Amino acid sequence: MEVTKETVLESMNTYCAERKYGSENLTDGFKEKFSNFFVKKYEGKDVEEDEMIADLHFNLDTAFSASVDVNSALKTSFETKETEYKNQIAELNKKLGKKPVVEPVIPKELQDQLDELKRYKNEEVKKTKFASIMEIAKKGIRQDLHKSFETFANGTSVDLEKADKEQADALVTRFQEIFKDSIGDIKPLAPQQVRKNDEAVMAGLKKVKV
Repeated sequence: MEVTKETVLESMNTYCAERKYGSENLTDGFKEKFSNFFVKKYEGKDVEEDEMIADLHFNLDTAFSASVDVNSALKTSFETKETEYKNQIAELNKKLGKKPVVEPVIPKELQDQLDELKRYKNEEVKKTKFASIMEIAKKGIRQDLHKSFETFANGTSVDLEKADKEQADALVTRFQEIFKDSIGDIKPLAPQQVRKNDEAVMAGLKKVKV
């Protein structure tokens, strides 16, 4: 098969959704550059699809692991700096003998790092909240549509101020509106209907003599 950028991006997005590799680790900019690199790697070569997919998945797993390690190191560094400066401020307060009306001015470099740490923690909270939203939303969607819904919802902006149920309902409604003509009703089948469907499938299977 010929390896094209469209094929690589589609396979990449599907795999990232399945493995829950969020955009905070593998950004859109990374995916764009990576797809260009990957297409160039196989340019002019006739490669088996399974071989290409396996290579793609290996590289994505490696990139994600590296990203997680970097974020973990940054988080540790920021937290250490935050603790150090808080201790310095506490020592200064002791020397003054009282709590100052105005806190000492934090150096810009430190303030930038503290702001970055806050943003990182905020992203972690968003990831946890998004997982909760998806868990609620999937309860209102047919099991066979879950993977499609995950792909659809991937990259959705999470509002920390809104309730999980409210955001889950909004996602489900939007999903239904967009794909109504192609997938019909997205509500989970009742147990009785599932049983009838299974019976219909079994009845349609040809009996094989043993």
